[in-house]
Amino acid sequence: MKKYIGVITAVMFVAGITSATPLSVVAADSHTNKESRKASKAAVKNERKAIKQDAKASKRDLKQDNAELNRLRADLKAAEAAGDRARIARDRVAIQRLQADMRADRTDIKQDKAEAKDVGKDSKKVK
Repeated sequence: MKKYIGVITAVMFVAGITSATPLSVVAADSHTNKESRKASKAAVKNERKAIKQDAKASKRDLKQDNAELNRLRADLKAAEAAGDRARIARDRVAIQRLQADMRADRTDIKQDKAEAKDVGKDSKKVK
């Protein structure tokens, strides 16, 4: 029995000396890795938040553009009723420009949503 305890103690002693240095290095590396992962997660979270805020602002702009479009259409109707050719042409051009702008805004919103989904995926693939 003493022989086994002596062997086990010797093995533990040798293992303790040989693994003491690597364990402290591994612990330091582990801490560094945790900190870098936390920092990268925070950066991804902040970027997603910024993209979502941009999308919200774009949606708000889209609603304002829609109200402007309704106003322009009402002006166009009034100009047609009055028979004012210059106002009719000017309002139609403004409506076309605003509609094109709204289409571009909708496309930007879709791209922002897709980008918000893909923000963290690139860093996960690198690991």
